[in-house]
Amino acid sequence: MALPVTDTRTLNTIVTSAIDTISGNPANLVNEGGEKVLGKLARKGRIFRVNDAERVEHPVMHGTDGESWSTIVGDNYGAGTPDDANLGTTQNEVLSKALFSILTRTKNFNVPQQIIGRPTAMAKSDVAYLAQRMAMETYELEEAYLLRGASTLSGTYDELAPFSADTDWLGGGAVYGQMSLLGLYGIGKDTNTDEFANIGVDDDAEWDTQLYSASTAAATDLDEFMQDIQEAIVRADYGGLERPTDILSTIDWYMKVLEALRNKGAINDTLIRDMGTGPNTEIPFGSVMIDYSRHLTTDALWDLGAGTTACHPVLGLNLNSLRWNLVGQTTGVGPDAGWINQKSDMLPHPEKHNFFKRLEYRYAFSLDNGRRSFFHIEGWTF
Repeated sequence: MALPVTDTRTLNTIVTSAIDTISGNPANLVNEGGEKVLGKLARKGRIFRVNDAERVEHPVMHGTDGESWSTIVGDNYGAGTPDDANLGTTQNEVLSKALFSILTRTKNFNVPQQIIGRPTAMAKSDVAYLAQRMAMETYELEEAYLLRGASTLSGTYDELAPFSADTDWLGGGAVYGQMSLLGLYGIGKDTNTDEFANIGVDDDAEWDTQLYSASTAAATDLDEFMQDIQEAIVRADYGGLERPTDILSTIDWYMKVLEALRNKGAINDTLIRDMGTGPNTEIPFGSVMIDYSRHLTTDALWDLGAGTTACHPVLGLNLNSLRWNLVGQTTGVGPDAGWINQKSDMLPHPEKHNFFKRLEYRYAFSLDNGRRSFFHIEGWTF
């Protein structure tokens, strides 16, 4: 018996429309889903649609070109000016490219057979909710890989490098995330020959993140505690777009910041009243916004110096540099084509009661304004 062609075409149109709508504006659903880092990237306009390719590339210009400026005295037609013999022929290669591999993820989007034949309005509503939940699960997955280097937000930490030729690409095994914060901050600290985005710290010292130590592990002196934070912000500021914009840490560390700020009687009353509450948990301090993620925890892996003491990750982020790149639909129509590629029409699972459509998306996290403006303060164990 032939499939009900009219019904399946209608269902295919409904699913196609729902997925195109959901994937056309990734920033909107990121903000609804509650992900901290992806939400911050969305609000700062740091989610980009890129062309389909093997990788994302960003130029990194550190070092000297090998030729110094010579100084002469004008209107001198003869020899003997101060630096007249110093012009050289050397041109060093100073333009490196940071490389970030694009990963592909694919899954089936499944709908019950019973949807076929329902009134169109009901079918559209059900499919829209299924598509929305699918996208929100996607954001949660990528947030987990970024925060922890694992497929769940409570998984173990792993160093994930962003380029396929890096030592810790895929965690050195089969952890299919493209970059983790532990990799961003830690790669090159213990072994400076390890590469991050195809650049090793031994090749370019300015491609390293900043590592600072807390004055005391317990942070009993709140003034000293805040001074450590302030100093890290200042020292990691290289001007322009190479400066920290945010600090992200654990809930317990965030509560210590609240305690320290409330200890200052001169702080604006409105700030004290709303501090740490409401939908926006960011606290302005100096030139950065301090926030927490409930999915960051103390761990010995965040003791980047020795690797023996479980301490809070205190992560200075430069969200003028970190970005999430999503490959636009290769089969989409028009400029609003989304980032989820639909690789098939709706098809029945053999010997199953569901219909499915094969989906795919391609993405890469990358840094386009340097790595040295990211910092970590290690050593707090309270």
